[in-house]
Amino acid sequence: MRLRAEYSVGPDLKFLANLDMMHLMERTLRRAGIPYLLSEGFNPHIRLSMGTILPVGVWGQKEYFDLELHPMSTVDFVTAMNNALPLGMHIRHCCEILPLAPSLMKVVNAADYIFMMKGTGLDLENIAAQIFKQEKVIVQSKGKNKLAQKDLRPGLYDIKVESQDEFEIVMVRVSVNEPLNVRFDELLDVFTQAGIDKKYMLDFWRRGNYIKKGENYYSPLEKV
Repeated sequence: MRLRAEYSVGPDLKFLANLDMMHLMERTLRRAGIPYLLSEGFNPHIRLSMGTILPVGVWGQKEYFDLELHPMSTVDFVTAMNNALPLGMHIRHCCEILPLAPSLMKVVNAADYIFMMKGTGLDLENIAAQIFKQEKVIVQSKGKNKLAQKDLRPGLYDIKVESQDEFEIVMVRVSVNEPLNVRFDELLDVFTQAGIDKKYMLDFWRRGNYIKKGENYYSPLEKV
């Protein structure tokens, strides 16, 4: 059988690199006694496929992975994993998916990044509106081709500002993976260009990953 699981990564684990996260999950599967399947060949590995990479320094509320395993109850899977995971990580939900369902990296194409700020003294709603009105939002690429200028505007789907007590929350919904991958650190550059200094940012995280179909957004657990 094949499972898709939704999990959270708390702030205390936000500095784990992608490879570290993969190894952590593999150790947890072994410790939890999950009947996972192994690949064939001289160097077999757990048939585990992580979703969109969580940037180092960013924690996540709704991250995903796929796992191939021998049949077991999804309830038992969640219980066993949560008993074995370190503090700061938690399996929220899981469901069985079709064996030939597309991988997460092929279907997840949007994400929400949240920026918590305090004491900016700026009109963040107006700044967000001005960014969204621009025909082009040019930054220096943070990807493989770091010399390239990159237009993020086609991948900026929404920007919202909310006030919560003494904090201001900026939510940015963006394109990820193909055809345009809007990186978290590129969004920081957009804010800097707009006059929002990084010193005002108290926290930032990825709230969710989505499958965008037209104007609709689905959880990877919904649209499989």
